[in-house]
Amino acid sequence: MHAPLIIEDGKHIRLVAGDGNRTIMRGSDFLDYPVIWVSGENASLSLGNPQTEGSDMNFTITIDGGYLNTPPVIAHAPLAAVSGPDSKLIIYDGVTLQNNCNAGDPLGTSIYQLSAGVFIRTKDNLADRLAEFIMKGGTIRGNVNNIQNINMTGGGVKLAGFGLFTMEGGVIMDNTAARAGGGVNLGSRASFKKTGGIIYGSNAPAGLRNTALEGLGSPAVFGHAVFVALIENPVIQFRDDTVGENDNLSYMGHPSENGVFGEGEKWNNQQKVLMYRLIIITVSVLVLGFLAFLLIRKKFKRKQIQTDGSNNELTAHEKKVYDLLLTDMSLKMIADTLNLTIGGVKSHCSKIYVKLNVKNRKELLVRD
Repeated sequence: MHAPLIIEDGKHIRLVAGDGNRTIMRGSDFLDYPVIWVSGENASLSLGNPQTEGSDMNFTITIDGGYLNTPPVIAHAPLAAVSGPDSKLIIYDGVTLQNNCNAGDPLGTSIYQLSAGVFIRTKDNLADRLAEFIMKGGTIRGNVNNIQNINMTGGGVKLAGFGLFTMEGGVIMDNTAARAGGGVNLGSRASFKKTGGIIYGSNAPAGLRNTALEGLGSPAVFGHAVFVALIENPVIQFRDDTVGENDNLSYMGHPSENGVFGEGEKWNNQQKVLMYRLIIITVSVLVLGFLAFLLIRKKFKRKQIQTDGSNNELTAHEKKVYDLLLTDMSLKMIADTLNLTIGGVKSHCSKIYVKLNVKNRKELLVRD
């Protein structure tokens, strides 16, 4: 395509591939707008059909950003955007949004800077007229958000303002965000509800995992799978691990810009992670310090014994062991001769070596 497919006010369109598989490719001269843009008030676009057994309308639709072309297409906008009040984008199984690279644009607006896959934001921040992306199936993969600015970014799906993302199925995989939210990135007033589908995280195999390259304000990385940015504590909630088919996840944004997370769901936050890391570092330092203290203490005692003349003299038992060490008798033979255990002989040997400042029996024989 060399111009965006824009869905205007009141338009309701279903795009299907009824007579074969279809690919819509971003043209290299079309870089500044989404390929698909539901921008109108009360507008909607459905990609694909609910697939049923025996249906003749189950061919695939692929929306491709051309990033894997030679040369690669490097755009300045997401692959798809939903921004109209009460607008909707719905995708079904057999639909793939893939291989778009968003490298930013001098225009500097959020439409152009955020997300590489799908971007959702209600125009004019109308809290009661949400722009919505519904994922009933399909795949969002291989999209790269390469923007290096202060905005939190999303590789697969990005929500800002009062956008709503409902995920009932499908797969979000192998997307990359320059800062955070490799799979899904939410602003504090956005809303998200996941009841199905898979968002692959950092624990998934290569080729599946979504990736965040840089953490917000820190060299640490947060939100490979899902990232939520807030303005109050906790300032970050995220999931780095894979959010599976049966894992429900929800976040309801709020005009105060701090929302509500689902009860009993597994979220992480930056403060907890930093606290755990601090505990681990503190314990490690204490353990290493204790081991260093023991080593220094041992060396000090050894040196003290070597330099203290009163402790350098061999005891009567040590002299007997010393005399036999100068022979070719084994330690077992020495033990039998002196009616000692092997352990007792070894203990005497250690003390003899320290007092005479040698490391082993071989050095003792050379010394004498």
